[in-house]
Amino acid sequence: MAHLIDSKIFGSSWATPELKALFDDKALVRDWLKIMSVLAETQAEYQLIPNHAATGIKQGIDNLVLDEAFFGEVEQGFRDTNHSLLGLIQAVNKACPDDSGEWLCYGATVQDITDTRMVLILKHFHNCLSHHLANIDDVLIRHCLEHRDTLMCGRTHGQHGLPITFGYKVAGWLDEFHRHSQRLAEILPRLSYGQLAGGVGSLSSLGVHAIEIQRSFCTRLGLSVPSVSWTSSRDRIVEWVNLLALIASTCDRIANEVYNLQRPEIDELREGFVEGNVGSITMPQKRNPELSEHIGTLARIVRNSATQMNEIMVQDHERDGKAWKTEWIVFPEACLAAEKAINLSFQLLSHLSVNVDRMRSNIFSYNDFIFAEAVMLAMAPTLGKQSAHIQVYDLIVKAKKDNIKFKQALLADNTVSKLLGHKKIETIFEVDKLTSYCGVMVDQVLNKVKYEKNV
Repeated sequence: MAHLIDSKIFGSSWATPELKALFDDKALVRDWLKIMSVLAETQAEYQLIPNHAATGIKQGIDNLVLDEAFFGEVEQGFRDTNHSLLGLIQAVNKACPDDSGEWLCYGATVQDITDTRMVLILKHFHNCLSHHLANIDDVLIRHCLEHRDTLMCGRTHGQHGLPITFGYKVAGWLDEFHRHSQRLAEILPRLSYGQLAGGVGSLSSLGVHAIEIQRSFCTRLGLSVPSVSWTSSRDRIVEWVNLLALIASTCDRIANEVYNLQRPEIDELREGFVEGNVGSITMPQKRNPELSEHIGTLARIVRNSATQMNEIMVQDHERDGKAWKTEWIVFPEACLAAEKAINLSFQLLSHLSVNVDRMRSNIFSYNDFIFAEAVMLAMAPTLGKQSAHIQVYDLIVKAKKDNIKFKQALLADNTVSKLLGHKKIETIFEVDKLTSYCGVMVDQVLNKVKYEKNV
């Protein structure tokens, strides 16, 4: 095991097995062979190579057995030549009848094959992530509807701020995920370009019909045709990984919220519990937020991958191996970690337990100081906002010192009692009145998301 992702014990925690298989040797070689066969077929169509060569190449590739012996031969070819593709070309050449194998990858460079394959994989991941985000949207919509008016404490700097609703919090998550869905839709046309341009991207090796060959090659593979070679212009791939980092970071933000609100002293949210799950071998009472923690771990990997990919933007001349080959490590890891984080986020949100009673009781757990802004604003028309702030601040200091509730301190203060009156003070402490616009914003997000999903 060279990487934890390859562990038979732990590997499924770091990548979805079906998607991880897209990056194994068998899938890699299978796709490269398909691309090489399409290339030969396209070149024969425009008489760049003989028809019998394309037929022989296809026959040789179709008859290959991708077994241990074959991969051993390809590996040895790589060791002998220190070239990324030549070992495979040599092995395929032997399987091709007559001299057809001599025409393998005619006029094409390694990056034509590898970049084209990477884009095909990228499109697969794009489809997968779009599906995941649509599912997450549906779960978040359900939470918004169910908890539109579920009262809870809004916190800033980790401290009690003002009352909000849980639906309002979730609406913020939904709005953010919906923007990611839009970003995914917008990025696909920029990503879906094939690569066939030869040694330095000038098409000089592809004959008098180079443009037509390039167009036909890309079209056969379901890819767009680039206006110019992108061998050293990696912004498309870098943008993709940066988008993965954005999405994974939203997953991390939500997971971190669950992680914190699951603390026993807060106890407002909990990960879904499955009997048999164990949090600690020494502390049997533990129910650790394992999903939330692991989403955070995966998101860190994706963000680190984005940092490395941004370095790849700087390349020497028309091809730079030290930058380009970095993608071979970073791109798969970023895709797999991001997909796993998104997948786990769906699980987390689908089985999320919401403690409605605890959310409400926590609002009042800090001696009612959460109503301080409402009191200040009620006094401001008479005293002025700044003076009202000072008055309320001093009352809170006194209430904390005397260990009494904020309302009690207000009623005991002659100035405040005279200014506001007992009835007004009681009205200020009606928490539902402070969150009415939370529900309005939930409705706005739901209406927007539902409308745009149906457009």
